[in-house]
Amino acid sequence: MGKPRKEPIKNPKLWIVFVILLALLTPWYFPGSFDDMFIFGMPLWAISIIVVSILLSAFLSYVIKNHWMIEEEKEEMDEKGVK
Repeated sequence: MGKPRKEPIKNPKLWIVFVILLALLTPWYFPGSFDDMFIFGMPLWAISIIVVSILLSAFLSYVIKNHWMIEEEKEEMDEKGVK
């Protein structure tokens, strides 16, 4: 079967990546001169937020798919008779 899965909340590596992505999501790290930089008519800070949002969504999807123990929840629901 493979290694037993741990809950994602107990994995510090996942938390580190999550905190880094959340920190990058806020454009506080750009100098003031970046307000004048545009790429395809959009400010650079807006493009960075869009890219990091996509990365955060992909990361959360990965965590839910590969680290979440869904089978255990299904077994509990089967025991209770919930469909």
